[in-house]
Amino acid sequence: MDRVNFSIFGTTASELADVQHPRYRNPVLAQRRIDALERSIATYETYGVKASANIVVPDYTHAPRVHRLLDEFSPNLTVRLLMSLDHGDSSITAIERILAERGAVAEAHYVTAGGSNSRTAYRLPDGRRILFKHIRPVRLPQTCAGCRFNNGTDCEEGFYGVRLYYDRTGTWQVGVCIQRMDLCLPLDKFLTSPLRTEVLELRNAEYTRLAARRVG
Repeated sequence: MDRVNFSIFGTTASELADVQHPRYRNPVLAQRRIDALERSIATYETYGVKASANIVVPDYTHAPRVHRLLDEFSPNLTVRLLMSLDHGDSSITAIERILAERGAVAEAHYVTAGGSNSRTAYRLPDGRRILFKHIRPVRLPQTCAGCRFNNGTDCEEGFYGVRLYYDRTGTWQVGVCIQRMDLCLPLDKFLTSPLRTEVLELRNAEYTRLAARRVG
């Protein structure tokens, strides 16, 4: 293991408590969780394991949370700002505004071949790197073609990649869509299915296209 990703739902006890189920909105418990998060990050640094923090930014009201994460947590923590699929443009605008406030300068763009994940890397004035994670429109050619969600509003994530689930019967299931759990297949069946072939062909075809564009 060389990296651990943390999802940050709050940087103060009150922030964290606000996003919990009403039964667990306890500021004391929330503070313990934040303290445990900081200890965990420090422990990984001690053993040379990289740590990343994913933080979703629905709109600009979440800006203080991002600034605190950058100012008060370890400078070695890689911060990734994620756009909120539910908030769309307001999320993107908020992230761009936060980056401008920090004096961030874009220096690289990364695309995952055969998946909707893409990231823009920014450099802060102090040399620290911060990532802005985007979702780009990618679909599986056959599986997504006839899907009722395959339009500009209902399918927000597109084909992000495969996910592995563990169901109530103790079976590992492979999924290709967070909105279509009916597409899941048991792991052994997925490995010999046309769906696996479709995923690989999409990845290889897009990798070839992206590599050619980069060279050109």
